[in-house]
Amino acid sequence: MKKKLNPLIATRSIHGIKFGPRRGPVSMPIYQTSNFRFEDSRDAIKYANGDDSVYIYTRYKNPTIEDTEQKLAAIANCDNSILFASGMAAITTTIHTFANSGDEILALNSLYGGTYRYFRDHLNKMKIDVKYFSNSDLMELGNKISKKTKIIYFESPTNPTLSLVDIEVLINIVRIQEKKLKIKIITIIDNTFGTFVNQNPLKLGVDIVVESATKFLGGHSDLLAGVVFGNSKLISKIKLKSKYFGGTADPFMAFLLGRSLSTFELRVERCNSNALKLAEILSKNKKVEKVIYPFLNSHPDYAIAKKQMKAGGGVVTIVVKGGVKNAVKFVDSLNIAINAMSLGGVETLVSISVYSTHINLTDEELNEHGVTGGMVRISVGVENIDDLINDFNQSLKKLK
Repeated sequence: MKKKLNPLIATRSIHGIKFGPRRGPVSMPIYQTSNFRFEDSRDAIKYANGDDSVYIYTRYKNPTIEDTEQKLAAIANCDNSILFASGMAAITTTIHTFANSGDEILALNSLYGGTYRYFRDHLNKMKIDVKYFSNSDLMELGNKISKKTKIIYFESPTNPTLSLVDIEVLINIVRIQEKKLKIKIITIIDNTFGTFVNQNPLKLGVDIVVESATKFLGGHSDLLAGVVFGNSKLISKIKLKSKYFGGTADPFMAFLLGRSLSTFELRVERCNSNALKLAEILSKNKKVEKVIYPFLNSHPDYAIAKKQMKAGGGVVTIVVKGGVKNAVKFVDSLNIAINAMSLGGVETLVSISVYSTHINLTDEELNEHGVTGGMVRISVGVENIDDLINDFNQSLKKLK
């Protein structure tokens, strides 16, 4: 009898759950088709009777997409995953799967600006109430949970301020209130910054994980995708909703993402290493007011980071002295790092938060999110670290 394999993340990201000899291509082909032909009408009858194994239409299922979804689920070590056309499609479809008119969502008060604006500008029109809690006082969250609460939504680390939530504590508070109020709450985390290389929120009790696969999972700035991870019961509900919302994945994107997953752990570990070294160097620079990175012991949530993360991630956020004017000069003086609004790629990217993730927010909202004019988010790539350090130092020298 063969010994049962229990592969780690690097192996799962390449092979998924399929091991051993089998005929077929080593690389999954791209099934670039909108629909599938039936052998005969019995296939259509099977589908009409609820047999979802039949291939009908790529918006419903596609072999290339399914192959990548299986690899993603294997990376997360969970039952299932579902791919979307973007991270926001993943978030919005998941929210509308579990929240309806008259329901309430409790969300962390520091979120990616796109998610926050979606909560602020659209959910209220659907009569879904969103209230906010702080990661610094999770007991406040317990007091805010009511019978109307359907979803707890949070990020850790947050974008771009890199604050952390103690996931185990949050989940414990939620479950206690569930029993007390006799309700069921779905907990959702955006794990884009953490990635499954550095932390697995599902193991800490979170129900659903969403990620922008455009970022570290894709890793090459050449695709748009989102993914949702969870158990099969929850994912099947999201999949049903996705058929009608329509923000589903396409085969070519799934192929590109599946190929990127082969180097997922390698890339993230290099980003982790480079980010920590760059954060340590920048923290000594007099032109920098603040360096925020979870694995610096100066970070206010350092103890939480060390408890629930294997490494600090690939993003460093700094606040340069002199406000937004100096932030602009700093970013524009870089030679290797690219001024672009994304993260998680092999190339180092920088962006000024008030002009990117948190554009069109009031001063009060920026303050609530902890975003300042001099804040620059650095997505550290896999370049030679000495080259990056030299580039950042020469740019900072130009600031007055």
